[in-house]
Amino acid sequence: MQTATPLSRWALALYCLAVGFSVAAVVYHQSMTQMIAASFGLPSGALWGLSVATQSGYGAGLIFGLPLGDSLSPRRLIPAVMSGLGGVLMLLAVAPSLPVMIVFGVLAGLLSIGGQLVIAYCARTCSAAERPAVIGSLLSSLFAGLLLARVLAGWGSVQIGWRGVYMTVGALTVLLGLAMRRAIRALPPAASVGYVRMLGQQAQRWLDHAELRRYALIAACFFAASNGIWANLGSLTFATLHWSAGQTGLLAFTSLFALRSPKLAMWMQQRMRWQNAVILLGMAMALVSLLGMVEGASLPMIIAFLIFTDIGVRSVQALTQSRVLDIDPPAASRLNSLYMTVFFFGAAIGSWLGGVTIHHLGWAGMYLFPLLCAGAGIALLHLPGSAAKLAKV
Repeated sequence: MQTATPLSRWALALYCLAVGFSVAAVVYHQSMTQMIAASFGLPSGALWGLSVATQSGYGAGLIFGLPLGDSLSPRRLIPAVMSGLGGVLMLLAVAPSLPVMIVFGVLAGLLSIGGQLVIAYCARTCSAAERPAVIGSLLSSLFAGLLLARVLAGWGSVQIGWRGVYMTVGALTVLLGLAMRRAIRALPPAASVGYVRMLGQQAQRWLDHAELRRYALIAACFFAASNGIWANLGSLTFATLHWSAGQTGLLAFTSLFALRSPKLAMWMQQRMRWQNAVILLGMAMALVSLLGMVEGASLPMIIAFLIFTDIGVRSVQALTQSRVLDIDPPAASRLNSLYMTVFFFGAAIGSWLGGVTIHHLGWAGMYLFPLLCAGAGIALLHLPGSAAKLAKV
């Protein structure tokens, strides 16, 4: 086992950029749907297939691509994934039709796992003392990438068109991939087993690590709350407040407050057990949800609700994901693959259940849903045996 060496500020900054640009590729299109659809003579609703394709590709990458981080040399794999993603983004810029864009969208989602590969690589190579701060910085970059991608893509598409946005971010991503080649240490693969056998071992790894199951399920419950809110917020504000998509989009800036969530998670973890930190965060989400049910759809209440919910969800993710990566650092990519897969499906279920709740209860359902999700996460925290049985089903 190689001795961990301190990570330079330059390298950390480069890794943070790589994480942000990787995850951003999944959401660029969300702010440009009207312009993309108009260029093909289609209604904006016709672009749902592009969103599904990108998310499906990302899900497949988490399951089938992320474990490769332990079986291949990271110095070759991570730059190749980053450069490949940049190339696909540039192909999206010249796509002649929506079906072609959908195909490239699958590939973009599949290659967007570069950021998660970087996180797992740092978990393996950083010292135990340095690891929490590094992982926290990378997670902050991940959150920032999701936020800034939506904002800058919407602004950039007005200035240079949606094709110009894809060409620009594609070229920058390729350059980042080339730079990563020089910044990543030459390490041997952490696992010597073949790819097919390694995938087969993933199910057993899930069954063998009760803590992994608990961390992943708790994080999925909290992330379901976030996705349930943001997936249905636009339709609710339009139906009840008559807001435009642009007005609702401005609410995304509330996520700026959540960029410091990894630091908050580290601060809480240093002063209390991580379980107590999750309980406090869940209780804060529940309190603001209850206040929202009393206050209703006032703008200050909506903003406070989104801020506290985002901070709670992102802090719980930082708490649980950092602990997953500490279970077995040499197997970080394989463990992260399992964690993120459950996390991702939690988001999908949250979009559906949140939509059902909000459809029937309106704003009361919007405020109630994260309370229920946080309650489910806290319940799993206190019922490890039940969580383990649930995860095996």
